[in-house]
Amino acid sequence: MNPYIIVGIILLAYFALLIFLWRSGLARRWNISFMGPLVMLRTERGRGALRRIAKYRRFWLAFGSISRVMFLVGMTAMVLLLLWESTLVFSIPKQALPAPQTYLLIPGVNPFVPIGYGLLAIIVAVVLHEFAHGILSEAQKMDVKYMGVLMFVVPVGAFVEPDQQQLERAEPRKRVKVFGVGPGTNMVIALACLLLFLGPVMGSVAPMHDGLVVVSVAGNSSASIAGISPWGEIISINGTNMTSGGDFLNIQNLQPGSEYPVVYLQNGHYLTRNVQAGVAVTGVISGSPAASAGIESGWVVMNMNNTTVYNEAGLESVFNTTRPGQNVPFIFEASNGTLIHRNITLSSEKAVEGVAGQRNIGFLGIYTAYMGLSAVPVGSVLGILKNPFYGAAGPSTYITSGLQFLVLPFAGLSPVPGGLTSILTAGGVQGGGALFWLTANSLYWLFWINLWVGLFNMLPALPLDGGYLFKDNIKLFLDRAAKGRTEEGREKMAKGITNIFSLLVLVLIVWQLIGPRLIYL
Repeated sequence: MNPYIIVGIILLAYFALLIFLWRSGLARRWNISFMGPLVMLRTERGRGALRRIAKYRRFWLAFGSISRVMFLVGMTAMVLLLLWESTLVFSIPKQALPAPQTYLLIPGVNPFVPIGYGLLAIIVAVVLHEFAHGILSEAQKMDVKYMGVLMFVVPVGAFVEPDQQQLERAEPRKRVKVFGVGPGTNMVIALACLLLFLGPVMGSVAPMHDGLVVVSVAGNSSASIAGISPWGEIISINGTNMTSGGDFLNIQNLQPGSEYPVVYLQNGHYLTRNVQAGVAVTGVISGSPAASAGIESGWVVMNMNNTTVYNEAGLESVFNTTRPGQNVPFIFEASNGTLIHRNITLSSEKAVEGVAGQRNIGFLGIYTAYMGLSAVPVGSVLGILKNPFYGAAGPSTYITSGLQFLVLPFAGLSPVPGGLTSILTAGGVQGGGALFWLTANSLYWLFWINLWVGLFNMLPALPLDGGYLFKDNIKLFLDRAAKGRTEEGREKMAKGITNIFSLLVLVLIVWQLIGPRLIYL
């Protein structure tokens, strides 16, 4: 049966059950409540276990104080990150606008978050986050009324409900520990998983060769037709060993359009295939001059503006000499060997060729890659996986290299693809084995999801933990700095400041979603 039909039947049965529980009164009798399509199953069981864990009060109170410091650091970092990302909106080319679902950490909805690893990490992050709130409440003599499971067809999380009246009556110093310990727990889990991932796991991984890892292959290119696929390793081209990006990108002696032998390692097998040299078109932007001229993926750029194009560096240098509105002659070679001549007037869109993002050079509207594939040294790929600050050469580059490690899922490197594992050794064993990579990928996703769940909850915006924590910290500050005001006045001022920051955070998040699209209206 079609899997979409199966999913549809399951969802219909699930919603039918919700309607039955609601109309029959069983939901109220069994202490079940609804949050849209989510079901909250409450119970008083488990509170004894929380109290037993919370009896180590000195430890938990100290951890609550540390979490408050982590909150201040994380909140500052997240606000600065949102402000920085809001400025990047103006430099995103129209053709590179991210899809809205890429901003969501929902496995299966976000195409970069795998369902299996993503669900595992989210369940762990949410359950331990909520339990930490309950433990700190009990450690500070505030009762937990209910514990429970959050359901959407299957369990997707957990929750802990402290006594709301006791929480509201508590001193702000106590509340900040309760709200801060949830994100703090996520950050500690993230750090522990990161250290395990980088240390005993990835520390045992080494490359089999010093070749070039194939990152992507264009569908209609000569490389694709020859059977080369992503995450294989190129050993040599026309007898010349490929050990650096420069070896590949700056090839000068291969005639565009001619075929040359490529030796590569793929899934444990050494293969030799003839691949067409030259810069191949890997994509054409809709509505661009290239699309209007009928340029197709897989064509090789033989000549531009009366200059032979041997490699990508040469193509870029020619584009950098053009200007918008200029009519430029091109010669392409199709996959059947036919030479195609075109005179194309370049436009003034932000360039993807030449100096990327600039409007002062001509825009054709093609994506390209030498031989139709992108390849980087295997040492670089492994370096990124083993070191969050790989390639950092100074203070300013530590931020960019750190972000590079955080976007591994968007580069197709987490989970670590099977093709890549076959050209590596782990613990001295070729390929490392399925269990090894299952552990490695699980640790990375536990780190990744816990980090972002923790940081997101540190944002100074209600109803997030960070919003309540921010409000109570502002109140504590006003208690010292605005003693002339009444208690009610200080409370009102703290609430007003928090609402302003909540609105600011909301605007910054929404701006990232709609800003790039508004610019190109």
